[in-house]
Amino acid sequence: MKAIDGAAGSQTPIAHAAGAVHAGVSRKPSATITPALLTTEQAAAYLGLSEAKFHELRGEPWMCAPIPLGPRFVRWARTDLDDAIAAMPRKVSKPAEPAQLLRGRIERMKSTGNMQ
Repeated sequence: MKAIDGAAGSQTPIAHAAGAVHAGVSRKPSATITPALLTTEQAAAYLGLSEAKFHELRGEPWMCAPIPLGPRFVRWARTDLDDAIAAMPRKVSKPAEPAQLLRGRIERMKSTGNMQ
């Protein structure tokens, strides 16, 4: 490294005097870009699924369709995936009948002979 004379007569490296970037300091912006179009792998990860399960769900009526960008080049819109999540069917389970009520209903059916 070539050195130059500083104001006090000391020698300062040229790279440092020219304002070079110190080790570990980056000049790139720190913001990360979130893509609007996702690969199949990213779309599966976005939904928290394996790729195999993601491909299995592609046939469901509530699932969004991919965006074809070429004959074998597809992407998935993040907003479409959000809409698909909202449209997913939810399993609504009825709360279990308490054992005492169930036993009473069975006894009534036995006494009336109404066993359907």
